[in-house]
Amino acid sequence: MNILVVEDEPVAAARLKSLIEERKIGAEVSAIEATAEKAANRILSESFDLIFMDIQLADGLCFDIFEAVDPPCPVIFCTAFDDYAIQAFKANGIEYLLKPVRGEDIDRAFERYEALKSQFAKADLISGVKKIEYDTSPKQRFLIRAGNRLFSIQADEVAWFETRGRDIALRTFDGRDFYIDDTLNELERKLEPRLFFRVSRQRLVAFDAIEDIRIDEGRYHVKMAADPSLVTVSRDRVSDFRHWLDR
Repeated sequence: MNILVVEDEPVAAARLKSLIEERKIGAEVSAIEATAEKAANRILSESFDLIFMDIQLADGLCFDIFEAVDPPCPVIFCTAFDDYAIQAFKANGIEYLLKPVRGEDIDRAFERYEALKSQFAKADLISGVKKIEYDTSPKQRFLIRAGNRLFSIQADEVAWFETRGRDIALRTFDGRDFYIDDTLNELERKLEPRLFFRVSRQRLVAFDAIEDIRIDEGRYHVKMAADPSLVTVSRDRVSDFRHWLDR
């Protein structure tokens, strides 16, 4: 079993590696990373069966990783804080361990992992631990709460979605902002791909909201409806963006 540990405290990382390999036969911690950026790059370049991850890292919160990459396998969170549990389980978390992590905690985490692995033996493990989508059709509307009111925004009213700190903002064509619970990764999966495109880690845009595209030294800059600033397409997304525009 190939395991990645994401922990920014060297002593804690070494202790966690020792506990994992001591408590689980066949488990090997093959990599340790201390930052969200390095962890994201490692996840993109290597394959892991399981990830043990601290939440507060040297360069921010670990949830930044999942704005760059989809969770590739189940994640066991190890933290000194108990107020990130909801976010953790949205990010493929299967167990939430509070520091100091003990041997019994590691045992419980592996028991949970094995139970899920058995439960979803006939399907891909990653698909099994993700939230089950009963309706696979594209998402049509978003439930919004404003004070003591609830109402819906239709998908075709949305100009773009944007990451703002830990939150996701939805901007309508008429310039209104609302905050929603979905991550950009989840929105990419749920929305109609012909109508919405992820131009960067921070922005997911609607085709109908694109008013102008300018090219400057190979960089693509997009003028969006309801946004006075230009949105820059990430370099690694330019080719896919051109293909999406030409569908």
